[in-house]
Amino acid sequence: MRTKLLLLTLILIGTTLGQPPPMEGRRNSKNMDAIRIWKLTEVLELSEEQVVTFLPLVQIHERQLKKIQTEIIALAKEGHALKEKGEVSQKQVDKFIEKYADKQNSVHEIKNEFIKSLPKYLTPEQQLIYLGFETRFRSDLRQYMKNERRDRKSPKERTEKRQ
Repeated sequence: MRTKLLLLTLILIGTTLGQPPPMEGRRNSKNMDAIRIWKLTEVLELSEEQVVTFLPLVQIHERQLKKIQTEIIALAKEGHALKEKGEVSQKQVDKFIEKYADKQNSVHEIKNEFIKSLPKYLTPEQQLIYLGFETRFRSDLRQYMKNERRDRKSPKERTEKRQ
């Protein structure tokens, strides 16, 4: 009985040690925000003064947007729950549409106010770069993640490439 227990323990330890290390921090949204801010600073070539004045505004702007996005998600869940209950009237749907439209208008207002404030903090060239930064960053991130998934799926090919 002891030998079986010892063998089982060794097998469990062996399989545990044979697992790849966890991908700590890669999926953490705080890490992604930090990377995004670092990349933004690098791409815009911000001076120290600009870093001190502009980056806190970016973070405040993003917090405002996240708050509204959270409210939109809660509204969607509320609508889904109402739908699951059964009969939904047009009056109820109209209320949800109005609330949703108000939230979307708030998002657009916050974005417009922030974009209009850019000349106070950035040079004209930096403003143009900033306007396209988010799209480029997301595209690069998507491509990176696609490559990471592809590499994770075929470990045999990775080891062959290294040799």
